[in-house]
Amino acid sequence: MKSELRWLRASYWVAAAADFAIAVLVLIPERMGVADYVYPMGLMAAAAFSWGVLLVAADRKPLERRWVLLPTMLVVALLGGVAVHAGSVGLLPASRAVTTSVVTATVLLVLILGYRRSRAVDRGD
Repeated sequence: MKSELRWLRASYWVAAAADFAIAVLVLIPERMGVADYVYPMGLMAAAAFSWGVLLVAADRKPLERRWVLLPTMLVVALLGGVAVHAGSVGLLPASRAVTTSVVTATVLLVLILGYRRSRAVDRGD
């Protein structure tokens, strides 16, 4: 059980760290390929920061709140899809799209493993 709980808690913190990083990075216009700050960047930063706080709160009762990882997996997968699309249409350099996709896949893998391993606690494995 200890190992399963560790994976679950790591899932919360890895995703929260990624969200906090995204919240800061989207507020840097040059990083987003624009010259100036634009309103959607602020919206994304607010959403990413809020989701990070949600994940930190979920860690306070990890097993009871593990459902939070399901929509988090969806968000991570969609963000990865956006990076692939942006790279394929030339909005992002291919190298950055690939790097972002690898990071996204890694975070998604941690989330999936954390969630699946936590379910073993319910089954008594």
